[in-house]
Amino acid sequence: MLPVYGQLVGAKKSEEAEEQSSRLRGLWKLHFRASRLKGKGSSSSPVNEVAKQLLLYCRAGIGYHLQILPNGSVGGVHRPTPYCWLKVFAVRRGVVGIRGLTSGLYLCMSGQGLAYGEEPFTDNCLFKENVEENHYTTYSSLSHPGNYLAISHRGQLRRGNSVSPNQSCAHFLPRRA
Repeated sequence: MLPVYGQLVGAKKSEEAEEQSSRLRGLWKLHFRASRLKGKGSSSSPVNEVAKQLLLYCRAGIGYHLQILPNGSVGGVHRPTPYCWLKVFAVRRGVVGIRGLTSGLYLCMSGQGLAYGEEPFTDNCLFKENVEENHYTTYSSLSHPGNYLAISHRGQLRRGNSVSPNQSCAHFLPRRA
């Protein structure tokens, strides 16, 4: 009985290692593709660039647009700035990454629920995208379940672990120009 148990545990460990390997391979491919696109320069047409750009509008307070600044800080502003233009891209079904087009940083969330901008794309940069009944979208951290992206009624970032998906500060509308 003992050798069979050892084989089951060994099989489970190999499956976990395979899953980890495929996840890292996917992250590497995504980072490689992003770095190749960054190196293209002005060869891509501006029409395509505009079509990929969008704003994430939060309905909290008077309404704020999410922005990722070059120093890595994240917050909200009422009138859109160049740092508000974001690219939301699908990693797999229901999971997205968010990148600031001007800052070049990916939106990530720490285990304490704080959002920040970071250059290398890691597991902390993966968000579950969920369309709520009111047609607004919520973004929760895939690595740290229960942490939601949220902006306060004053435009400041809220801790993701103190927010529920039912609160308006966690509701976003993806908007095109």
